[in-house]
Amino acid sequence: MKKTKRVPVSIYAYNKIKTAILNNELMPGEKLVEASLAETLNMSRTPIREALRQLEQEGFVTYYPQKGSIVSHISTTLAQELYEVREVLEGLAVRLICERADDIELVILKNIVDEMGEVISNKDYSTHVSLQKKWTENIILLAKNKILQDKLTSLNEHLARLRKISLANPDQNLEAYDEIVLTLSAIMDRDPMRAEKLARQHVINAKKRYYQYINLL
Repeated sequence: MKKTKRVPVSIYAYNKIKTAILNNELMPGEKLVEASLAETLNMSRTPIREALRQLEQEGFVTYYPQKGSIVSHISTTLAQELYEVREVLEGLAVRLICERADDIELVILKNIVDEMGEVISNKDYSTHVSLQKKWTENIILLAKNKILQDKLTSLNEHLARLRKISLANPDQNLEAYDEIVLTLSAIMDRDPMRAEKLARQHVINAKKRYYQYINLL
């Protein structure tokens, strides 16, 4: 019987803290106290310290001498830059899918959008946010470009926090769903130019939804 590899404690800590940040369970500006995290995750402070150091390198955590670590803030400048790059790369990914994905792979995208429609009808908006993430992950995968995949995967980790904000109310969820439906239609028609244009517009609209929300805070 094959033994399951045990995940190193520091990696486990890293994954748990990072997931909490991406899900906005740990909010921007929140102090990350090593002792409290160690108690919550039932481990010593050493792996916590290693995890925080890695998250600092990735930009999710900011360390201040004499003060300690906090969850990094999402500045409007950073948000602008993230959305600008995502618009171009996601548009490219969708165009490549029109040219490279086979019919079976396109069914994967259709099934995700069908599921979105069901949860939207049931007003299950938290699941819809998860499906938006699933859509993006499959867009990245089906483009079949390793460099693009690496860049978009890293980018979307940071955008995960913004996605929850940009889809913070029912109207925003409906708008985003309608945009994806149009993009899928262009993909199914194998129309790369129209698909790319719609994908880029979806990202532009996501940026607008994000700014509309934070201006209301």
